[in-house]
Amino acid sequence: MCGRTALTVLWIGVAWAPSAAAQSTEAWRAAVARTISETCAVRGLSLDKPLSVLPMDEFQGGYTPGIGSVTWEDDHARTWREGWCALGVYCTQEPTAPAGGKSNGFARPAGLYDRDRNVLFVRDVQSVDSVGTVAHEAVHALQYQRFPDLNAIHLWRNRDLAAAANSVVEGDAHVIGWSFDATRRALLCSADPASAVKGRAEWWNWQPDGLSALEAFPHVFGLEPALKEMLARGNTAMDGMLHDPPLSTLAVLKPGPSTASAEFIRLADEFDVEDCTTGLRNTAGVVGIWGLLRLHGDAEAAGDALPAFLEAWRGDRFVHLACAGDQDDELAWLTRWRTPAAASEFAARLGAIAAAIPGYGGVLGSEPEPVVEGRTVVVVTAGLRDEVARIADSETKVLATFDDWIDSGCFPDQSCADADPQVEESTNEFLCADLEDPPGHLDVWLDRVRHARQAAGGAPPALTGILDEIGRLAAFCAVNGARNPDLLAACRATYSGARYIAQLDEDANYRLLPYCLAGRELRDWLQSTYYADHPRAFASQAAFASVYGVARAAEVLADAGAAGLRALVGNPPLSTLALLRPGAATDVAVVGLRQAEVGARGCEITASHARGALAIWNLLMDYELAPEEDALPPFLAGWRGDRQFHIRCAEGSRSGWAWISHWRTAEAAATFAARYRELAPLAAADTELPVADPVVEDRTVWIIPDALKQLEPTIKAGVEVRDFADFSSWVASGCFPQQVCN
Repeated sequence: MCGRTALTVLWIGVAWAPSAAAQSTEAWRAAVARTISETCAVRGLSLDKPLSVLPMDEFQGGYTPGIGSVTWEDDHARTWREGWCALGVYCTQEPTAPAGGKSNGFARPAGLYDRDRNVLFVRDVQSVDSVGTVAHEAVHALQYQRFPDLNAIHLWRNRDLAAAANSVVEGDAHVIGWSFDATRRALLCSADPASAVKGRAEWWNWQPDGLSALEAFPHVFGLEPALKEMLARGNTAMDGMLHDPPLSTLAVLKPGPSTASAEFIRLADEFDVEDCTTGLRNTAGVVGIWGLLRLHGDAEAAGDALPAFLEAWRGDRFVHLACAGDQDDELAWLTRWRTPAAASEFAARLGAIAAAIPGYGGVLGSEPEPVVEGRTVVVVTAGLRDEVARIADSETKVLATFDDWIDSGCFPDQSCADADPQVEESTNEFLCADLEDPPGHLDVWLDRVRHARQAAGGAPPALTGILDEIGRLAAFCAVNGARNPDLLAACRATYSGARYIAQLDEDANYRLLPYCLAGRELRDWLQSTYYADHPRAFASQAAFASVYGVARAAEVLADAGAAGLRALVGNPPLSTLALLRPGAATDVAVVGLRQAEVGARGCEITASHARGALAIWNLLMDYELAPEEDALPPFLAGWRGDRQFHIRCAEGSRSGWAWISHWRTAEAAATFAARYRELAPLAAADTELPVADPVVEDRTVWIIPDALKQLEPTIKAGVEVRDFADFSSWVASGCFPQQVCN
């Protein structure tokens, strides 16, 4: 939201702003200037007046519970609140920080644009990494400077029209602001356009009796229409929407020719009621009526779907008369409907809850009574019953476009003249600068969204029954991969990733995610979502599976659909390296050691397992021989296979671990040997690591401890290496070095 009477809510994400000290630095100014200029370039608009950026603590407004972010005087705020209380909705004043300390998101917004001062306020945090909020609010500055008629919606004399028009204002800002943030891009891209209703379904359950419901309305209902238009025709489409935003919340909820126009009503200036003065005049709209009914116990309205009769709303206007005593105020409310039947249904529903309204608001002196005349319903309290005919005869204009409303003087106002703010002079001013390298992320992202929605085909992929296949793979690998932890980790990542994708497929709000993010971008999203506080998203098998396994499953689904995902489950990669470096050679050298040769020397193999590239990488990081970041040391890309054997000999009680590894190049083998020479002294406590000098023979590295040196010729003679191109060929071998798959 924008302007002094509105604010940007929590969905924008973490905002950033300069600390007092940081404001003086050139680095901060450069970051802000760059973000604003990029926003102008991405949105295709420029600033006419310099924009200031200040910390939120310099905003001179505040949050009035039940009203919003305003700079009104107390008596104005009281008039506003009591008027809505008289209507019976938006009356409860929730504390800014409810019990438990969780804010409702409005008391401390991430950012807001004050159109009167032309200042962008953002929350003061110590980071310049998140620019989405600055971009979002800068879009508002562009909107109000380049489309000045939008300033009229902040007269706030038609709350319904303001919420509707703001859905375009916020939708535009969200699409652009989120294009600067990878996580937000993913979330908006992944929403199924056919059923992006999660936010809508939760909307009324959020705060149905507070004005924050209408503050939330533009954010909840503005995203998908704005994205749809941007996908279709880009910035030109958004410019058109800003030039002609919807005239009512009904037109947002149920867009189409039948809801595009609305009836605007001018009630009498004065009413002959003793000791009463005219208070709030406003329009409830479909959203206000819906909230009123569900708040006071209308069972159908309490659901998530708009009751059908409300689709016949054409317009309404109410006036609150504040009278001298306590609980003696009066209410006049005129509503228009498309059909007499809809008018009668509204009157019946309102009559059923009328008794609860005076007690809820605490201002009315009597129950509001609906009177039906054709497709008109006049609602009055006792002191205005003689005025029903005059109220029903109020001047009405049918307006079809936003331009019509502006040309009418913002009817029923006298004019729109006071809508244009007087912008103050300010410091820290920024304009749109030409960029040598204008950002292209919006176009890239929109292309990705188009691909996602086209690839999904508007219907969920056919993943029925795949969970059974995943379960069989999990059981098979648990048994047959027990002596090959690297293969087991790769298999676990495969079935865990496939299961995650299959579960996403069942959620309309996330099922397009695999199509929206690819490869590294999806891994980064998963890491930031699930392992934000851990330096290694791959430090454990579970984390590795959650990050790399899901990324692989998502890529396969995006490239080859449900059939491709099934093929992956049927033939998973043989090693963690295949997941760490997709596209690299995936054949694996599986190492075995024949028991007969070792047994002939009076020894036995008591244990064996393969470490693999992932385990070697983690081992190097444990002893600070590799950076703790998502950057696999290059030599590990040359891993082909390895195996450690624990050998125990009866003679002389000789025993120890021998480690044989195979590499794709002699250079990779030599690099591993050099790293191992550094590692062995540091990891002396690791009893599975042989204390020995590695010997490189072509592309094989032999690490055999002194205790087994006499057995070295036997070990080398007994080693058997088999190459496998894929999982299926490994299974066909009997799960070598096993003799048979279990």
